[in-house]
Amino acid sequence: MPPTIRDARAADAAAIAELLGELGYPAGGAAVTSRLERLVIVGDRVFVAEADGKVVGLAHLHVSPTIEHERPAAKLGALVVAESHRGRGIGRLLVEAVEEEATARGCSMFFVTTAERRADAHAFYERLGLERTGRRYGRTLSQ
Repeated sequence: MPPTIRDARAADAAAIAELLGELGYPAGGAAVTSRLERLVIVGDRVFVAEADGKVVGLAHLHVSPTIEHERPAAKLGALVVAESHRGRGIGRLLVEAVEEEATARGCSMFFVTTAERRADAHAFYERLGLERTGRRYGRTLSQ
């Protein structure tokens, strides 16, 4: 039975926290619940993939206006599939859901940033037809 793609709910927080840990961003369930609430307020959307009654993947869509384009841009934020469920097309389904929503919101471009060390992610995005278009630079800001 194929996985179901749906919007994340507060009840998914613990499973999402586990997935974020696999991605290298450890978080607790309470923190994830708070983040989900904030993301809904700003109009972001978080999709989850559910298989066999369990959340096994997630994708985050962030849409923002840009000065350089007439229409907004869609960023694929966090994307992760549980290691035990990789290679089954779940990541592709999640990306397709994000792209569909971005198109429905009138976005002119769709992009994702990924760390240089994630060669497996680079190969995945290229298999989906995304092109490497630049580099990302950044730093962690202190409070």
